[in-house]
Amino acid sequence: QKNFNVSATEGQLKKLYYGLVRYDMIITERTEMENFIKVFKDDWNIHESKIYFKLDSPSCREFYELLKVHFPINSLTIIDFFKRSDTIRREDGNPYTYNTVKDAKSRTPITKRSDDLKDIFSGL
Repeated sequence: QKNFNVSATEGQLKKLYYGLVRYDMIITERTEMENFIKVFKDDWNIHESKIYFKLDSPSCREFYELLKVHFPINSLTIIDFFKRSDTIRREDGNPYTYNTVKDAKSRTPITKRSDDLKDIFSGL
């Protein structure tokens, strides 16, 4: 399987996208809503869509964890999300460093954007 198989509806993903826009956590010029939805719904090898986050590694790891919790029917793994899918990017356009993201929780248990991320997901 070459997708995240997230059980979210298109409406929920739109709401998530708008929440990220509202809190300035995503580069809208490089990540349109249509591409955002494709990343979560479509197979990785049938599109070139990427999500460009304005989040440091610990905050992006928290986004991933909240996504897993709020949409429990999925095939998300941390290595697929940050490495194998090649769909999640930092603000500079580079992929997140997998080992940095993987170990982020132990170094930064509460992220800079924790309250904002929780607010975004609480509306879903």
